[in-house]
Amino acid sequence: MNDVDFREMLDAHCLMQAGCYVSDIEPAPDDGRYLWSSAIPEPGFNVGVETTDLAWVRATSARRGRLPAILVTEGGDALGAHPDLQAAIPTRWMLGDCREAQGPVMPEGLTLATEETAAPGEGYLSVCGGLYDDAGMNEIAETVFLPVLRSARPVEGVETRHLTVSADGVPVACASVYRAGPLAGLYNVGSLATRRGSGLGTLVTRAAMASARQAGADTMMLQCVAGGHVERLYAGLGFTKTASPTLMVFAPDAI
Repeated sequence: MNDVDFREMLDAHCLMQAGCYVSDIEPAPDDGRYLWSSAIPEPGFNVGVETTDLAWVRATSARRGRLPAILVTEGGDALGAHPDLQAAIPTRWMLGDCREAQGPVMPEGLTLATEETAAPGEGYLSVCGGLYDDAGMNEIAETVFLPVLRSARPVEGVETRHLTVSADGVPVACASVYRAGPLAGLYNVGSLATRRGSGLGTLVTRAAMASARQAGADTMMLQCVAGGHVERLYAGLGFTKTASPTLMVFAPDAI
């Protein structure tokens, strides 16, 4: 497995998602950058990275109509004590070795389909639209996230694979693999809320790791919220913590 640091993971993320979640990247005065999504307003998709210049991030986010947010990797003590801080969400950036990854044995009734296209098909998208018990959350996914995935475009140097697990022909779980050279990115892992707890997340992640290996990657990276069941799932599959940045969201009218 390659020894990949946070900067390399960030560069790869920007490249892999240039045709989907990342619409634009603006350089910051202190050599950081601001990642922006034209369609998704959430702070995690509109964020300053490798910068602690809150005034610049606030001005940049205001031009985009977004809340000011910074993914803080170091030097964030002052920001953590800032009076305008609204939320601080710990995250994990993790790496896994996929050189020996083998596809899972599919249980009876389950099938796996792979699409090697920039935009996933409707079966995959139907899973993304049913991830939550809350109908309102699923409606947000339908109106905000799914159109972004439907309109995803190819990026030079990136190979994309969308995986869908179906049960008796009905899509129930999904994951995406984006590969750039020996590094692959794992995105959009999920299963229908009605099938949660049945091991589908582990199953589709194992399938994604094997797909990344088949595509030529030896290392897979991912991002998740720290400390929850998702991180534990990935740790159980051999992923290890590489960086633990904190997503800090600030009030837009701070001085």
